[in-house]
Amino acid sequence: MKAKFDREAFLQAANVVNTVVPTRTPRPILENLRLTLSEDKARLQGTDLEALALTVEVRGVHVEEPGDVLVPAAQLVQMLRAMTDEEVVFEGSIQGVSLRGEHSEYELPAEDPQLFPEVASFEEGESHQMQAGSLRQLIERVVFAAAQESFRYAMNGVLWELDGEKVRLVATDGRRLAIADGIAVPHGGHKAQGTPVVPTRAMTILERHLGDPAEPVFVRMRSQDCMFKTSRLTLQARLVEGRFPPYREVIPKAVIAKATLIAGPFLAAVKQAAVVADPERGSGVDLTFQKNKVILEATSQDRGGRAKVQLPIEYSGEKIEIRFNPRFLMEMFAVLEPDQEVLFEFQGREKAAAFRAGNDYLYVVMPMSREAG
Repeated sequence: MKAKFDREAFLQAANVVNTVVPTRTPRPILENLRLTLSEDKARLQGTDLEALALTVEVRGVHVEEPGDVLVPAAQLVQMLRAMTDEEVVFEGSIQGVSLRGEHSEYELPAEDPQLFPEVASFEEGESHQMQAGSLRQLIERVVFAAAQESFRYAMNGVLWELDGEKVRLVATDGRRLAIADGIAVPHGGHKAQGTPVVPTRAMTILERHLGDPAEPVFVRMRSQDCMFKTSRLTLQARLVEGRFPPYREVIPKAVIAKATLIAGPFLAAVKQAAVVADPERGSGVDLTFQKNKVILEATSQDRGGRAKVQLPIEYSGEKIEIRFNPRFLMEMFAVLEPDQEVLFEFQGREKAAAFRAGNDYLYVVMPMSREAG
């Protein structure tokens, strides 16, 4: 097999696929990438065999001899990164491969591609179609709220709800909840089976490598796994096992006060107050809403710091007070446009509060106890 690659495009594709390659595994064959050359196309595949598999088409390639080979993922990335040539020539067989540029040459061991696990392809048929820009925004708006570890519920991922042309992504770690709604057009009668929860890692990889905002992305949910396909990338992920918590039960209903915030200025104010906050020791950021303003305050007994920030807002109700972990606020407001209006809904100083951005985004967060510090 032989082909001439645009080095930067080859490196970018190898970097993407390398994100699913395990660094430690009892099956060393999984530490390889599978490179397939056919006509004028080149394809890289990688898998950890447990949760994720990824296929990426390499752009900027001229194939002279088709073929198929396994190459060590980490070494291939290191060599491509070290080379300075605009183009590189790749030649190989199961006996070994070489990378040549005008100024440098590398050799790598290779293995039989028949030993590599089969990676599923995205066949035409039942699926939902979304725009890459819309999907990216949905993922950004919820993925940060997913649990890092969870033993009771399936919260280590993002819940997908597909209903006709509506799609909803939901994530929670038990202390906060993010819900984002969008549009997904069904094809072939595609429906999600059960309540699929896609691993956080898969969502992050997909979001990071979505391209042109207008590019179509095809989504398929099955009983045990899901697949996502763009013009050059196919991602397969095993669904998170278990039951997602009944999230609708925690959406605030008994709202007693509302205030309108602007995302950019409010985020800046929280960051200023958070400098002295220490949530691990119960010191969060106190929000006091008064007529046409909100006052953000934080103190740190251990470090002796104090912060007070005042921000003009739209609010005409009675004085209300509530304390939050500032990280929970900053992570949410950071995914919004700076001029986005956000409606704050208050149920009580010890009850969950809600932040609504338009009709398609809801963030619910539990306050910190004001008795803690």
